[in-house]
Amino acid sequence: MDKRLIGAYRAVGGAIQSAGAYSMERILRLDPLTGARIMQLTSYPVLSHALYFHCPSVTPDSKTLVFMTYPRAGRFTSPDAWRVNLDGSDLRAITDQEGLVGFVLAPDGKTVYAQDGAQLLAWSIEGGEPREIGRVSGVAYAATICGGTSADGAYYFSTAVMESGLTAIVRYATDGSEARVLLTRGALPHMQVDTSGTDRILFGCEPDAQGYGMFFTDRDGKNLRPFRLRHCTGHYAFFGKMGRVIATVNRPFGSIALMGEDDGEPEIIIKGGHFWHAAGSDDGEWIVSDTNWPDLGLILVNAKTGIWAPLCHPFASSGHPQWTHPHPFFSPDGRRVLFNSDRTGIGQVYAVEVPEDIRRQLAGT
Repeated sequence: MDKRLIGAYRAVGGAIQSAGAYSMERILRLDPLTGARIMQLTSYPVLSHALYFHCPSVTPDSKTLVFMTYPRAGRFTSPDAWRVNLDGSDLRAITDQEGLVGFVLAPDGKTVYAQDGAQLLAWSIEGGEPREIGRVSGVAYAATICGGTSADGAYYFSTAVMESGLTAIVRYATDGSEARVLLTRGALPHMQVDTSGTDRILFGCEPDAQGYGMFFTDRDGKNLRPFRLRHCTGHYAFFGKMGRVIATVNRPFGSIALMGEDDGEPEIIIKGGHFWHAAGSDDGEWIVSDTNWPDLGLILVNAKTGIWAPLCHPFASSGHPQWTHPHPFFSPDGRRVLFNSDRTGIGQVYAVEVPEDIRRQLAGT
């Protein structure tokens, strides 16, 4: 981070609030269709976006978001982790280091992890210097912006490209006692950990002989088995803390499906629009999804009734770069949805309050 920016550029409308914290960048907006209150949490003219929707990033009290921002110039710059309260206050940097990937917030909300090549580092969410957790031998470079932890916080998982050229799922014990490779494949997109307590790892890779391209493994890398969900768009996540998987599928086209590991067929929750990236609330009652082709905005769905309604429009360009996709997800209490938008010409992070009247209507009460 360029220290010359502190107080000179990053602070909007005032000086630094406290050491390392910046004045609020928040902008309150109202959705023109639904009237939902939208808080633009960042507005400084560098790219900022939330972690991917299956990466834990909001503290358990639903107060604080950890997000990524790119403070350095250049097309191939790397992000740092920042934090901001969901009311727009207490904006501050957590990390200050090039080359970090695999950000994730620990289950207790107190620690942020990230990989620097073969090394796993940990920061207090309050900032400060990192501590080294461990290193995995044979790693050429860390491979993804997505990380995950076990439900008890004992392990961190991510992917890395090995010196052999294969991609590996790597596991670090967060107490520093272990750092190792669990398994390797040609590619391992969307690796994630079940936060319901089973610690199953779900990932995509090359299809097997039966055409299955999604697999489960236990947290020790054993008991590899296919997840028999077909026609997935490639966008999937564990459904809150319910243990099932939520995915958008193309049969029926653009639908949202729920499926457990042992289910024979997926449960189609909703169809009729092109749902894109869907995520569930921790309690399993709500779904939020962005849309495309056509872009109807963010859609709120009651998972029990199947009734849906527009929540707000993100006005994102939804182009090829990942940071132009809204990628919505819920705060742990389900009262807010976090999303990305480049409506201002550059990616920023937003939080929309879920209106109570819409929740009641969709619940059928």
